[in-house]
Amino acid sequence: MGYLLRMAVRNVWRNRRRSVLAMISVAMASLLCLFLQGLLGAFQASLVKNFTKNESGHVRITTKDFFQRSDLLPVDAMIPDPQAVEAKLRTSADLAGKISLMTERISFGVLLENRGMNKNALALAGEPRTEESLLYLQRSIQPGGRYIDGPGQTIIGAELADDLKLTVGDRLKVVSQASDGSLQLKKFLIAGVFKTGVSTLDGRVFQIPIQDAKAFLRTGTGAQSIIIMLNDYHDAGSVAARIRALLPDAGLAVTPWTEIGDYGRLMQLEEKIFNVLFVVILFLGAFIITNIMTMVVLERRREIGVLKSMGFGRGEVLVLFLWEGVILGVWGSVIGGGLGFLINVALHFKGVDFTSYFRALEFPLDNVLYWAVDVPVALGVVVLGCAISGLVSVVPSLRAARMNAVDAIKSV
Repeated sequence: MGYLLRMAVRNVWRNRRRSVLAMISVAMASLLCLFLQGLLGAFQASLVKNFTKNESGHVRITTKDFFQRSDLLPVDAMIPDPQAVEAKLRTSADLAGKISLMTERISFGVLLENRGMNKNALALAGEPRTEESLLYLQRSIQPGGRYIDGPGQTIIGAELADDLKLTVGDRLKVVSQASDGSLQLKKFLIAGVFKTGVSTLDGRVFQIPIQDAKAFLRTGTGAQSIIIMLNDYHDAGSVAARIRALLPDAGLAVTPWTEIGDYGRLMQLEEKIFNVLFVVILFLGAFIITNIMTMVVLERRREIGVLKSMGFGRGEVLVLFLWEGVILGVWGSVIGGGLGFLINVALHFKGVDFTSYFRALEFPLDNVLYWAVDVPVALGVVVLGCAISGLVSVVPSLRAARMNAVDAIKSV
């Protein structure tokens, strides 16, 4: 078989211009696939990061009553003793090395008021020092402000503050319904104004200490949820199953982030659509090989007849032309895959600013996306490109293999 490969390599370069054109087509298809894969990975990583840290965590523990009404953020469905639950999980050997952060949180809708101006908003209540390593809002506080360092304080999104004409040092008036159904009013000192660039945070959210929220909502020691962040968010399903085994309480719901809201299903759908798109792109890029190989077979009919008259069998002719198509695909896929990988690496470190495009989106996305770099995916695109190139070479190769030696020689 080695002599067939050597002949195929020689034949590929008999018409350099045509071969280079085929390689460029396959290379562009491979490059585009890797570029889109990097963009998809960046989009998903940003979505998962912001969604989980802002809302669900990688795993969320709530009461089943809260889970069923989670869209309403009910404040009357609290975990009665969240500290005991956390203590049990922290001492579990099954979860050792899996959990990076665990904290109580309460989220609830409120009405904000200032000088006759009203605005619906979302209060995020947690332990301020823990939330520093979760929400990272302290990194986005504008000059003149600071992070929460005591009770009765809040930090507020820049767009929300602008809408209500509030600034650092003002009092934020919060109105909401407590767990017992009573209407509560409380004023919080604005310690800082944050601007993350994520519109769902800057235009809707303010943060307060969880102890203030418990007192304001009259929940006692109860918390709405326990947010768990993992070292690897892909482990959410298995970790959730282990936690359920550790917490046999029938009243608790342990839910991985993939089962909260539509984000998990959205990303699974995206991956399926893009995988089909990648295959289509590679087929289109490799299709030129079919055209070129068809032309080659027609041009080399006499040569095929001579080879067969010298003892070449159908199988050898078939393999010879298949090798030629595969060589074109291999070179194109390797070149395109290599360039696509290098582009993704560059964009992974530099990032691309989508501020003007994401400003009006309700999805929790970073304005700057950093392309995903995945070596197995890059290798997969190269292998798939080579395989498809071989596949599209089958028809013209079969045509060459089925030629009759005498007819092939006479046809020229």
